[in-house]
Amino acid sequence: MGVEVRLLGAVDVVVDGVPANLGHARQRCVLAALAVEANDPVNYDKLVFRVWGVTPPRRPLAALYSYLHRLRQALAGAEGVELVRRSGFYQLVVDPEVVDLHRFQRLSRAARREPDDARRIELHEQALALWRGEPFAGLTTAWLDVTRVALVQHRHLAEVEHVDAALRLGRCHEVVAGLIGRAAAHPFDECVTAQLMTALHGVGRTAEAFAAYRRMCRRLAEELGTGPGEALRAAHRRLLQTPAATVTPAPVRRGVVTPVTRLPVEVTTSPAPGPRW
Repeated sequence: MGVEVRLLGAVDVVVDGVPANLGHARQRCVLAALAVEANDPVNYDKLVFRVWGVTPPRRPLAALYSYLHRLRQALAGAEGVELVRRSGFYQLVVDPEVVDLHRFQRLSRAARREPDDARRIELHEQALALWRGEPFAGLTTAWLDVTRVALVQHRHLAEVEHVDAALRLGRCHEVVAGLIGRAAAHPFDECVTAQLMTALHGVGRTAEAFAAYRRMCRRLAEELGTGPGEALRAAHRRLLQTPAATVTPAPVRRGVVTPVTRLPVEVTTSPAPGPRW
């Protein structure tokens, strides 16, 4: 039986191609809050905050119990997916490969470690194909909103690394159209603009590459009062020094990727009282 727990888009569970009826938005928030940390116990106070923020209902334990009961009924046909309640904790027990978020993270880590660029591209494509839209689409709580931002940042990093590998292999034609859209969506991202310059130059559109550089420099100066960083300047130097179709992008300087399960920091202001077992 095929089961998918999907968070990278609308929150749902699909069993043999048929979506389970997970109920209303708050009930889906409960499932999402547990699925982000699949197989890890989530304590009562933390779960209440993730679902309601700092304004829980008068009887949050009763509400959680009701939601979990309904979710168990909805997931009765989902083999290998179990909602467990322990003393002071709740837990979603599931193979991490069944949860698209965790599969995305595993594939992204594997791609980052992979020395072969062709294989790296394959892994990134598999990871990025799991995204169906905005994470937790249609749901909003303070915790989900911050977690959503962290996930989108992880996706952006995967896209940057995917394009880097393609450019190193000279596959500029494959990525140039997407980079034009991404540069428009991230107008202050110098890394994306540097990639766009490289790709444009690689397909013989060098004049457009220089124009992209000038636009970014002007935008940085007018709106941020600063100049281009080293990555953008290096891309510009490569355009001046390297014939078209032979430009190789410099490695992206990446920061430490924080696992999304460690984000965001839990807010503990006025937590709801814990259950009395």
